[in-house]
Amino acid sequence: MNVYPSHRFGLALWRKWSASHPVSLRDFHESGQRGKLDLPAQLLPSSSRMRACASTRDEIARALHGLPWDMSEFCGQGADAPPAPLEILVGKRPGTRSTARIRRHRCQLNLPRGAFLEIAPGVRLSSPELIFAQMAGSLEFGELLALGYELCGSYPVTRGDGVLVRRPLTTPERLVAFLGQLEDARPVKLARSAALQVRRKSASVMETEVAIVSLTSRRRGGLGLPEGQLNEPLRLSEKGRRIARQKRIVGDLCWWERRVVVEYDGRASHSEEGSRIRDSRRRDALQVEGVDVTTVTGAQFANVYEFSELMAAVSKKVGKRFRGWAPGQIERHMKLRREVRKFHNENFGGDF
Repeated sequence: MNVYPSHRFGLALWRKWSASHPVSLRDFHESGQRGKLDLPAQLLPSSSRMRACASTRDEIARALHGLPWDMSEFCGQGADAPPAPLEILVGKRPGTRSTARIRRHRCQLNLPRGAFLEIAPGVRLSSPELIFAQMAGSLEFGELLALGYELCGSYPVTRGDGVLVRRPLTTPERLVAFLGQLEDARPVKLARSAALQVRRKSASVMETEVAIVSLTSRRRGGLGLPEGQLNEPLRLSEKGRRIARQKRIVGDLCWWERRVVVEYDGRASHSEEGSRIRDSRRRDALQVEGVDVTTVTGAQFANVYEFSELMAAVSKKVGKRFRGWAPGQIERHMKLRREVRKFHNENFGGDF
C-alpha cells in the first residue's frame, strides 16, 4: 500500500527532507536562475497517479515506518504528539471517514506529471508545488507568499548555523508552471496569483518578510519596488578583494546592475570584535565598488512609515519613484504584514 501525505502533514515532511539534504552556504549563494542545486524533482522518483492508497491507521503507520526520521511526533506516540491530524490523499474512491488523528482528503483533480515524489518506499509525498496548491485552501494571501518564499529558499538547518542551509524544494518558475496545469478552482487561482509574487533564494524568515513587504505589488499590499534579487553574489574588483579579503560579497536584497543593495541587520549587539571588523571591510569594499548600501534594522522594519521612507529612497535609486500611500494602501499593507507574520509565528515561533 502507498500513503500519500498532503497539506500540512506533507509540508512537515518536506521540511524534514530539506533539512536532511542540506547544501553548503557557498553552493546556495552561487545558485542563480540557472544554478545547479538539485531539487527533489531531480532526485526522487515521481508519478502523477494514485495507486493502492493506504487509508487505515495501520496501513499508514506501516508505510511511515520506512521513513528515515523519528515519526513518533506524527504518529501520536508520546505526550508531545501535536493535536493536528495526519493529512493524506485517498484518491477519488470513497474512503474511510476522517478521524481526530487522520484527515483523509479525496483527490478529485487530474494532476500534472510529477505531482507525487517517492521519499521512501510506499511514501509518495505531494510535490512541493502540489503542497503549495493544497495549502492555498486554508491560507491567506500573505501566508501563502511566506510559504512560497520558504519552499523556494534555503533557511538555516539549525539556528545560528552559518555553514549548511536547507535544500530548496522548488522555484517560482516551477510553481507557476505546475499551477498553470491544474483545473480552475478558487484555491488554485489564489495560488497562481501568489506564485507570481514569490522570489527565490531567501535565507531567513526576516529576509522573507523584508522582501515580501518591499517587492510585492502595491495592489497586494507591498511597496512595489522594482524586481530585485535575494542573496546574489557580487564579484569584486581586485581592489575590492584586497579590502574585503574575499572574492565576492553577497547582498540580502540587491540590484547589482544599479549598484544598490539593502541589508537586513537583526543583530541585537555589534560588540563582537570579529564581526565589527568584517562589517567594516565589507562596507569599505562596497564603497570602492560604487555600491549604495541601505541598512535596515529590526526596529526600522517594524516602523511602517520609517521603513517605507527608506525603501522609497531605494526605489528611486533603482529607477522607480515611490508614489506614496494611495487610498486604502496602508490598510492593505498592514494586512499583508499581519498575514506574513502570522505564518512565521505559527511555523517558526516568535524568536527570529
